[in-house]
Amino acid sequence: MAAQIQKHVRNLEETLKGYLYEGPLTPFWGIVEEKTKVKRERVAVGLLGFIAIYLILGWAKDFVCNFIGFIYPAYASVLAVETTATQDDTEWLIYWIVYASFGIVEYVGYAFFHSLPFYWLGKCLFLIWLMAPGDKGGSQILYHRFIRPFVLKHHPVIDKHIRDAKEQINKFSNNGNR
Repeated sequence: MAAQIQKHVRNLEETLKGYLYEGPLTPFWGIVEEKTKVKRERVAVGLLGFIAIYLILGWAKDFVCNFIGFIYPAYASVLAVETTATQDDTEWLIYWIVYASFGIVEYVGYAFFHSLPFYWLGKCLFLIWLMAPGDKGGSQILYHRFIRPFVLKHHPVIDKHIRDAKEQINKFSNNGNR
């Protein structure tokens, strides 16, 4: 059992290397490694373990989970908007569509979801999966399998309701100006 856990930790460390040695946080990880005299992979695994335990037992775990699901995607979205390439814009827009869709589902099922043990840890892992880049990322999978087909199938009805709502708003705002 212990050997299996060590194997999983080593695999996780290998997976993390790409994120820890490349990207915008590389200088930060270098400082952490230098100050602690511990490899950044080990620090990252320890930090992930701490966050996992905190999301199960900690105070304000809902804030921590939602912060994790928001802060990096918001930062990456700003960077994507500032580049001339459009692929990264599309990837982050799809993330936000799925994030918002999940928010609606979560709101409707609030009592159920929030009564589940380990909910915040599961939600955090789900949001991290949504952030994964490329075609195998969670947001791409959910968008192309569920959201896009639903919207394409029902968009005439949705468009009609939007037009009706705009007409009602215009009638209301025009009556208020008289």
